[in-house]
Amino acid sequence: MQEAAETNETETATTTKPIETGDGDGDGDMKSPAAATGDGGAAAAAVDVGGGGDAAALEISERDELQLFVRELHEKIEHKRQLREQNSNFELPGEKYFARLDSSLKKNTAYVKKLKLFTASQLDALLRELSALNLSKYISEICTALSEAKLKMADVPAVVTLASKLHSTYADFDSQFLEAWQKTLSLKASEKIVNASKLRVDLRLFADLVSSGVIQMKPGLAQLGTVLVQLIGQDKDDHSNLSIILSFCRHCGEEYAGLVPQKIINLAQKYGVEIPKSDFLPSDKQSNLRSMLKNYFKALCKYVLAEQSELMNMTKNIRRTMECKGEISTEKREKCQMMQSSFDKLLTSAQSLSELLGEPLPELAQETESCNPGTVIDNMLDSATFGTLDPWGDSETCAFYTDLPDLRQFLPNFSAPKVDLEQMEEPSELTEEAIDANIDADDLNDLDDPPSTASDSIIEKEIEEQQQPQKPIKMGNALMELGRQQLQNQTNPTQSQSQMRQQFDIFLVNLFNCVNKELIDSAAIEFLLNFNTKPQRKKLTRTIFSVQRTRLDILPYLSRFVAIIHMCNTDVANDLAELLRKEFKWHIRKKNQLNIESKVKIVRFIGEMVKFGLFKKFDALGCLKMLLRDFQHHQIEMACALVEVSGVYLYNCRDSRLLMNVFLDQMLRLKTATAMDSRHSAQIESVFYLVKPPESSKRELQPRPIMHEYIRHLIFEELCKQNVERCIKMLRRINWQDPEICSYAIKCLSKAYLLRFPLVRCLADLVSGLSSYQPRAVTIIIDNVFEDIRAGLEIHSPRMSQRRIAMAKYLGEMYNYKLVESTHILNTLYLIISLGVVRDQSIVSPLDPPESLFRLKLACMLLDTCGPYFTSQATRKKLDYFLVFFQHYYWFKKSHPVFTKSENTSDLFPILVDHAYRDCLATVKPNLKLYKSLEQAKDAIDELQEKLYPQLKNINSNSQDASLATNSEVSEVDEAATDEDTCSSNHPRERLAAGLDAENANDWTENETELPITPGPPEKSKEDLEFEQMYEKMTTDSYQERLKEPIKATVKDIPVPIMARQMKKPYDHLASCSSPSNATQISKAEGPTTTAGTTVSTLATAAVQSSDGNYETAASNIASTSSASGGSGGGGAGIGAGASSSSGAVQFVLMVRGNKGGKQQFKSFVAPSDSHLAINLKLQEQKIREEKEKVKRLTLNITERIEEEDYQESLLPPQQRNFNQSYYQKPNKHKFKHQKGAPDADLIFH
Repeated sequence: MQEAAETNETETATTTKPIETGDGDGDGDMKSPAAATGDGGAAAAAVDVGGGGDAAALEISERDELQLFVRELHEKIEHKRQLREQNSNFELPGEKYFARLDSSLKKNTAYVKKLKLFTASQLDALLRELSALNLSKYISEICTALSEAKLKMADVPAVVTLASKLHSTYADFDSQFLEAWQKTLSLKASEKIVNASKLRVDLRLFADLVSSGVIQMKPGLAQLGTVLVQLIGQDKDDHSNLSIILSFCRHCGEEYAGLVPQKIINLAQKYGVEIPKSDFLPSDKQSNLRSMLKNYFKALCKYVLAEQSELMNMTKNIRRTMECKGEISTEKREKCQMMQSSFDKLLTSAQSLSELLGEPLPELAQETESCNPGTVIDNMLDSATFGTLDPWGDSETCAFYTDLPDLRQFLPNFSAPKVDLEQMEEPSELTEEAIDANIDADDLNDLDDPPSTASDSIIEKEIEEQQQPQKPIKMGNALMELGRQQLQNQTNPTQSQSQMRQQFDIFLVNLFNCVNKELIDSAAIEFLLNFNTKPQRKKLTRTIFSVQRTRLDILPYLSRFVAIIHMCNTDVANDLAELLRKEFKWHIRKKNQLNIESKVKIVRFIGEMVKFGLFKKFDALGCLKMLLRDFQHHQIEMACALVEVSGVYLYNCRDSRLLMNVFLDQMLRLKTATAMDSRHSAQIESVFYLVKPPESSKRELQPRPIMHEYIRHLIFEELCKQNVERCIKMLRRINWQDPEICSYAIKCLSKAYLLRFPLVRCLADLVSGLSSYQPRAVTIIIDNVFEDIRAGLEIHSPRMSQRRIAMAKYLGEMYNYKLVESTHILNTLYLIISLGVVRDQSIVSPLDPPESLFRLKLACMLLDTCGPYFTSQATRKKLDYFLVFFQHYYWFKKSHPVFTKSENTSDLFPILVDHAYRDCLATVKPNLKLYKSLEQAKDAIDELQEKLYPQLKNINSNSQDASLATNSEVSEVDEAATDEDTCSSNHPRERLAAGLDAENANDWTENETELPITPGPPEKSKEDLEFEQMYEKMTTDSYQERLKEPIKATVKDIPVPIMARQMKKPYDHLASCSSPSNATQISKAEGPTTTAGTTVSTLATAAVQSSDGNYETAASNIASTSSASGGSGGGGAGIGAGASSSSGAVQFVLMVRGNKGGKQQFKSFVAPSDSHLAINLKLQEQKIREEKEKVKRLTLNITERIEEEDYQESLLPPQQRNFNQSYYQKPNKHKFKHQKGAPDADLIFH
């Protein structure tokens, strides 16, 4: 029984069922189930699954299982101990024993051959022959035959018994048997095991021979340890030797490593049963092998996790392919199945080894654990569906295509026709590969002519032949029995045939007038009652197929007509589908750009037939695939027409959904990748979103209060350019004292991005109108706008782009309506180009990434909106300062490596941004000099810093960036400067209460009051009030006195008296002019001086009052260079001109007013040319010259511009000319031109 039990033992454990274990030695082998799911068997067994009876039954089964295992293990240990004693204590027979045995060559050789084919059933016969033969000379052959024999696990106990008999009979058997096993079990580290199943059996057999005492213990254990170390050492990567090691642990683990299944250990501890242990090896030697096996198990766990991860990735890729492409190739399917099966076997083996070693398996992903082999791909289609699919969309459409009339109510003896299931059955798998194969097969059958013309003659001939007078055709079904009887009752068959033909022609003509469901159903019933013959069905098919190309409206009704006929006769639908398919393929192969209406009719007809089930979905998808192969011109319109008619139906059918999804995505990709007409692009997008509407999450909108709805209606719906005044009146009437209403109105007025962009100006106008009545609310709105702009700068998100642009526009319009000052606008502009900006190109700022140019657009929007209204001198100057930094920021972004190439620094910079930047600067300041590089912008910032604050040059020498340091300084200048631009605006709104007319004055309501104001500062003391009154009175008196003082114009030029010019020269000057050369120069210099009595100095007067306050000094220049005067007598060359040219000095005259007489006295002195006095003189002269040139240039340009405008207007036709111009803009008379040279006396007097 034990040997028979061993035959049922499998070599490997490949399932997750309990694994039977045993050693198969024929004497009490154990069969203990090893749990395949971890080490929690005892805990799981102890669970009360159904009450007291179930728990008792479970306990009985567990006790029986434990007792069976203990008994079998005890018998096995005792049997091995007896074998060891028997093989160690025996007496070898003498020579007399062998002399009586048969030593013939034939029998001994035959015995050795039988050993090579050893099986357990031959054991008794081989033992009998062994006792009769003398095999002393054949021991080596016997050892080789036993070690090389191909055995099974069931044969191992029999081989141990035979080897024990040989060991106790022949003296040299054990040594030669060991040598044979050493040759058999010799493994090479570099080579993989070829026959793992034989090594698995050989390893168990060798271990049993050692434990039975057939082979000596010391060399046997050494050989066994060597084999195990090599098996584990070369199995660290793919763990292909796991089955060999698992088999050894299962059969020999208790003897060599003390391995007992964890479930048995848990049961023994639960019920207090002692498990017997083998005394073959001591525990210290068993622990060595156990530790080696545990290390191997740890490596196995890592390998299992890696295999699981690979399987999950492959499964994920297959699922993604299924969702995107709609199919999986056969190769990938088989590969995934093989990998899944291999992983299942690996996991089962790992669980068995975990149970034997008592080590837990790592936790695996639930997805892989729950997947059985082969179920990964089979469930893909089910998981890819999205809820319940509805191909129709509404009940009316569903009724049109599915609810056909019940013919049993109209036709006698109705019976359904025999339908060829193979012809109408869809393919088992709608895959793209199958469609391609079908298309390629159809391409072999080329059509020279379209079916609409090629088969006309043949069909007409068949119809004529079949319409000849003959006996009525016997029909396959009894549905037209009544019509057939009516035909038979006719007295004249020829006349009845012609009359029937005429009636059928009239029926075909009237068929195209059936434009509703009832008419087409009646026509179908009439045809089945009166005209249902084969010739007339053929003619009906051709007539329906040749419907006019413009009658697209009747195609659904004709398809319903064919579907009703199909319930009785299938040939009409089959023939029509075949004609449509051939006509479609002929148009595709023709590749001409003609007859687009016919092509659209064919594909729309195919789509309608598909929805009635008369045209295979497989063929319809094949038609769409053919159109996508050459997606251009007419193919685009045909594909869109097919998708428009049947796309929703195919997309919502379970078997065609995935492929339809693939084709739709392919259409959209082709639209993006191909340069096509905008009309075609719109068609593709229209049909795509018709089939796959964009997903929108439905939110339950909470109803707003009625007052909130009214405020939103006024601001977001009613507001426009024409009714701003009305919206102001309506908003003034709401209850601003209610905190909820007030806060909601402020919230709506702060969200300019919810309006259309052209209405942002109207919203600013509305807020401006409310500013006179609700100033605190308007202040909160302005604060919200500034906060929103700053929040947009601090949160860099492309989704907020439109919002940020709208808020920048809103802020600019607020400035235009005088709600904010220029300082706030400039601060915002500086904030845009500086907040979060990192000047180091190696550091990427999260708030302003290098590739983001949105801040440039934001600044340009703000400048375009309010820049032209910076009209005062102070604000224009501050704006000029900002433009320097703005240009620096522009070049900083443009010169970044993201937009830079080695050969061209502007190849990658967006041209639209560059144009927007230049247009903005041209609008704000047309004559602005644009910098051409980042270095020029940096130099301009440095010059500006040195000009405004030269003392900061040394202080901020170590600062990171001069531009950033200057920003704060310029802002201080902006704060200190007076803001004079409040008087300039495009459309200033003056909404003061005193200036309102009578109608506006009556608009005040009881709800229009100021918002509650927070408590102010504490009351002032009496002394503070008196001080403020005295201070105010003092300032008022001072201001009144200043108003009475005459305003004196600042005299910049003072004439030098003639007597001062003619006064004697000092001795030093005469001495310096003693030389002849100097004398010549002096004479040249003095000559013009005498005639320049009215020379005017060009140096600004500097008046200084002395300590006693009784005299003033004035210095004026009386010397100018000869280039300034041009050499003329009145040019103003002074007495110091000669000295200036020779010694680099400038002559000046000092006017002094005396103490007594107040008489002016003049004293001359010489100033160096590099002094501040001389430099200022030259600069002022240069400025005066430039100003004169500028005025001259402007005057000339005005004249040229007027002439150019007149010339352009003269080119226009008379009806487009503007006759409302002033006289000086369009003179009627030509200006008189004086004649050059002397007048012609003859012409004048004659």
